[in-house]
Amino acid sequence: MKILFVSLAVPIPTTNGHRMRDRGIVAALAAAGHEITLLSYAKPEECRAPSPELFKYCSEVHVVEEPVPSSRFWQYWDRLECLVSGQPYGAYRLRTEEMQFAVRDLLRTGGFDVILCDDIYMAGNLPNDSLPPIWLNKHDITHEIVDRFLQLERNPLKRMYGRIEYRRIRRMEVGACSSASIVFACSERDQAIVEQLCPGTKVCMLPNVIDVDSYTPAAEDDGRTTLYVGSMDWFPNSDAVEFYLQEIFPVVRQTVPDARFVVAGRNPSTALVDRYSGMPGVEFTGTVADIRPIIAKAAVCVVPLRIGSGTRLKILEAGAMTKAVVSTTIGAEGLDLDNGKEILIADNPIKFADAVCDMLKQPSERRAIGVAARYKVEQHYSLAALGRAITAVTDTATAA
Repeated sequence: MKILFVSLAVPIPTTNGHRMRDRGIVAALAAAGHEITLLSYAKPEECRAPSPELFKYCSEVHVVEEPVPSSRFWQYWDRLECLVSGQPYGAYRLRTEEMQFAVRDLLRTGGFDVILCDDIYMAGNLPNDSLPPIWLNKHDITHEIVDRFLQLERNPLKRMYGRIEYRRIRRMEVGACSSASIVFACSERDQAIVEQLCPGTKVCMLPNVIDVDSYTPAAEDDGRTTLYVGSMDWFPNSDAVEFYLQEIFPVVRQTVPDARFVVAGRNPSTALVDRYSGMPGVEFTGTVADIRPIIAKAAVCVVPLRIGSGTRLKILEAGAMTKAVVSTTIGAEGLDLDNGKEILIADNPIKFADAVCDMLKQPSERRAIGVAARYKVEQHYSLAALGRAITAVTDTATAA
């Protein structure tokens, strides 16, 4: 098949979980013999020099410079405009004339069999008629993220605005999923949610995966470092770090006085760094070129997420390097990992801290959990697993 992939970001360089999922899907489609034209938002430097590696998977690559985030004042103004327009803010920001024109131009000349649309906000850039079948790539349940934010938010104005956004995003998400020929969910849990929201919609599970062979199991660790991996300009990640530093790490230090906490991810806010970098044992790395050496040194990887949806590739990366992971239920959501054998799950801060301390004090136990996690990732969350799922989906679509 000839596929037009309308993407939120270029899959390469693969700098976050969103890009990792897209890269895996593009690679699996190419390996199955499909021809892919990529049309994507990109950063200015990516527009000037798209990665040559993209052409390993795509016959053509077209990029549009990503919308520049407004200053804080203008973001507030844009959000006020959205209240009047009826659009969710994300859809408003990511729907641009440049992207719409590029989509129409390629559709006019490309002869595509299908459009692969990168989640709901990119759907606003598609024309309203005369389209090939649409496959909707769902990274998460978008409205669920807002709902979980609202459960924690105490500011009444933010809560009022958030409730409006929640309703609009949910309505948009249901509409986009219902209009798609196929929805690609990243977990069985997300698949069940979409099927319940949109009866009659065909939903297939394409798991988030990693290239397991590129992650070498770590034979040793430093015995004291707990590690969180994630882009700090994504609010659920910064919230997870604050939750750990405020309610969990001080308890860990009482039992393991030399314990460390390393936050590895780009763009931590100045306020976050200033607030916590003075705490004993705390380090913010900022952007790192390769996360694997940092994971290799860690004794325990922690995922204290309270907001989010979809599945966490950071857990798969840690498992592939035989690291024990302690996570909240939301952090581990959607992944088929056995609590107590392949991961430890705790939501209460004290119980979370106890699990971390147990792992720090018991190297043989954390090693056993890491080895079991690596085996599960190899079996269910590898490129081969995604390839099998892609083949089943495309074979069904072609036969239909």
